[in-house]
Amino acid sequence: MTIYSVILVIVTLACLALSLWYARKLAELLGKMAKHARKLQVKSVELSSEKKRADTLLCQMLPREVAEQLKMNREVKAERFSIT
Repeated sequence: MTIYSVILVIVTLACLALSLWYARKLAELLGKMAKHARKLQVKSVELSSEKKRADTLLCQMLPREVAEQLKMNREVKAERFSIT
């Protein structure tokens, strides 16, 4: 009976140790995921800002209708063409 009790205690302690190790690793992983999510959020804001800048520049260089067609990956036909 004492052998079984000792084995039960050892197995219980091993399970507890593994559970604590697993919880620590899981917490580390969740921390890394949260950090990565914050970085992605910052990059998303930066990308949005750069897209607005690019759209503004494109609309300054071309007529708005042409710029919108280009942004939608549509073919833009030349309305007039002259060689000077």
